[in-house]
Amino acid sequence: MTKVALLRCDSYTLPVLKERIGQAMTLIGFEPSIFNGAKVALKPNLLSAVSGNSAVVTHPLFFRAASEIVLENGGRPILIESPAVASLDNALDKTGYRTIVQDLAIEVASSGRVKSLSFPEGRVFRHFEVAGELLDADFVLNMPKFKTHNLTYVTGAVKNLFGFVPGMRKSQMHMRFPDNDEFSEQLLDLYGAVVYVMGRAPVGILHVMDAVVALEGQGPGSAGTPRKMGAMLMGKDGVALDYVATRVAGLDVRRVETITRGFDRGFSVSGPGEIEVVGESIDHLKIAGFVPADSTGGAHLLRRLAASKAVRDLFIARPEPEEDRCILCYECMNICPAGAIGHAGPGTKVPVFDYRKCIRCFCCSEICPEAAICLRRGKLQWMLRL
Repeated sequence: MTKVALLRCDSYTLPVLKERIGQAMTLIGFEPSIFNGAKVALKPNLLSAVSGNSAVVTHPLFFRAASEIVLENGGRPILIESPAVASLDNALDKTGYRTIVQDLAIEVASSGRVKSLSFPEGRVFRHFEVAGELLDADFVLNMPKFKTHNLTYVTGAVKNLFGFVPGMRKSQMHMRFPDNDEFSEQLLDLYGAVVYVMGRAPVGILHVMDAVVALEGQGPGSAGTPRKMGAMLMGKDGVALDYVATRVAGLDVRRVETITRGFDRGFSVSGPGEIEVVGESIDHLKIAGFVPADSTGGAHLLRRLAASKAVRDLFIARPEPEEDRCILCYECMNICPAGAIGHAGPGTKVPVFDYRKCIRCFCCSEICPEAAICLRRGKLQWMLRL
C-alpha cells in the first residue's frame, strides 16, 4: 500500500504552497529531515523557454516553495533539467527561474556532463545517458506539471524524469521508439532506473506535482490551454501519483500506458487497490470537462501495419504548420528525430513537412513556442475511437 497526498491548492502564493507541501509530507509520512546533508536533485518540468505562467512548465513559485523547504532542512539542492530544444539558460530566463536559483544560490547542473545509467531489468532499454549530476545526488525531488500529451495522453511524474536525458538524445529515443506503447515502456525503464539507483538507503525519490493550473487540450507545449485544477499531489510512487492526478482530471486512466504498464511492472503498486489517497478525496476535487489531447489512440498498431502514406494519413493525425502563427524559428526542424522537416521554400512562410518520413511523434507540436503546429485529424481517425 502506498500513500498519495491530494490537497486543494488554488493559487501560486509562496506561503500557501510551502504550507501545502509540508502538510502533504506529514500525510504520507515523509520526514523532511532526510534532506539534511543530502545533495538533492531538483527536477521541475522546463519543457521550453516560455513564461512561467503558461502552464507549460512547473510554476516558478511552486519550484521555489519546494526548494526553500529543502534548504531549510539542510539540503544541498541542484537543478537538473534539459529542455527539448531551447538552451537551459534561455529556459531559466524566460520562465523566471533565473531569479530564484540566484536568490537561493541553487546550483545548476552542467548540460555537457553525461553519465551512463544502467537498469538490467529494463524491457526495451537497459542503458541510458543522463545528466552526470544525477548519479552524484543523494535524493531526487521530482516536480512534474500535470498536462495532456499528444503521444502519451498525459504527462506527469513518470514522464517528467525523461528530462534527465540530455537535449537531442531525447529525439533519438523518440525515433527508436515512435509508438506510444514502446515509448511508454522506455519511459518506465528510465523510471525504474532512477528508482533503482536513487532508492538506495537512506534516501531516494519524492514526487510533488503542480496541478494548481494544469494544461489541457493539445499539450504538452504552447498549443495546450491552461486549466485551473486547484490541486497539489505528493507521493513516493510516481505511477500511483499519476493515477490519482489522471482521475482528478476526469481522464481515462486506461489510455495512460505509463500507468497501466507501470502497474504491470510492480515497481511499488500493482493496481488502484494498493493506493491510499490521503487529504482530500478524488471525488471532492475531481473536475469536469477536462479536454484531452487529440491523440491517436490505437494508431501505434496502424504504424506497424500501414505501408503507405495514404493509409497513415487516413487514420493518424499529422502535424501541420499554420502560416499566421509560424515565425520560422525552425525549432520544429531541430527537434524532429526523423528529419522530416525542412526549410521553407521560396515564397512560402512555413517549414516543409515530409509526411513520408514523419513518424507522428508530435515533438514538433510539443516544442513550438508559438503554438503554430496543429494536428490535422485523419479522415477516418474517428473509427479508432469505436
